[in-house]
Amino acid sequence: MKSRSQQNPYPPFELADRVSSLPEDGEVGRDHYEWFGALTAQELSKLLPDDYSFEGKRWLDFGCGAGRTMRQFLDEAETLELWGTDIDERSIEWIQENLSPPLNAVTCEVDPPLPFEDDSFDFIWAISVFTHLTDNSAPWLLELHRILKPGGLLMASYMGSENSELLAGEPWDENRIGMNVLRHNKGWDDGGPSIFMSDWWVREHWGRAFEVESAFVNETQNQNWTKLRKKPVKITPEELLAPGDDPREWTALKHNLLQVQREVEEMHETNTKAVADAIGRTKADFEASSSWRATAPLRAIQKRLRKS
Repeated sequence: MKSRSQQNPYPPFELADRVSSLPEDGEVGRDHYEWFGALTAQELSKLLPDDYSFEGKRWLDFGCGAGRTMRQFLDEAETLELWGTDIDERSIEWIQENLSPPLNAVTCEVDPPLPFEDDSFDFIWAISVFTHLTDNSAPWLLELHRILKPGGLLMASYMGSENSELLAGEPWDENRIGMNVLRHNKGWDDGGPSIFMSDWWVREHWGRAFEVESAFVNETQNQNWTKLRKKPVKITPEELLAPGDDPREWTALKHNLLQVQREVEEMHETNTKAVADAIGRTKADFEASSSWRATAPLRAIQKRLRKS
């Protein structure tokens, strides 16, 4: 018997594929989409107390895409109020047209705020969101803090050692990584920037606004998951990010600066080569054109005149 999620329509391939690359369009892609969403929902449920009641609760999927994880809670959404938000307007419109009710979805901007009142959500999750946020990372974390109820739970994932070799091109070293920003100029359609965080940095900085109740590597997501409980504090983004007493703070800043400098140099070399190649192609195309060939005798006469 199909689950309720499987009985509902799936988003178009281009929307489903935005969340994570699917093996192919069609039934295989849908099966992968369904499986990954179900596994993620199962892992999120493990973060809740054993006696958790959905009655009257309010949840938010921050960075929901087309609802891959939200659709796994369709039954629970008859009892709790489940919202999703994302910057991709097409994905949000698809949820509104196909899964609402019982799901709710709203488009958000690149920067805060969200259209929700203070202290209004019991549980929020943000999967593969803070892995891409740069200057607005702290404002967004504190925006989620704002809309959580006192003592509310947040699960926010971040990239650590599991992704270092592939994306950073270097072995992981906890002592030289704080919040390191790579591919800072990469557009959102190409995946956006890549952000690495170490466990000690998360506990030091995120811990100023939340109690870090647990942190573990989620092998399905290949990311670090944190279970955070809202602290009753008022804090600014500047205070959240201010370097602490740990000397690794400065080591990490220096290392990230070197990483960015290397990226800039590589980008400059790539762009220089691309421009040279483009000029070469343009020149070759022009010289092969009929107008260039037709004016060959005139250029030959001009050349002889210059020599005389």
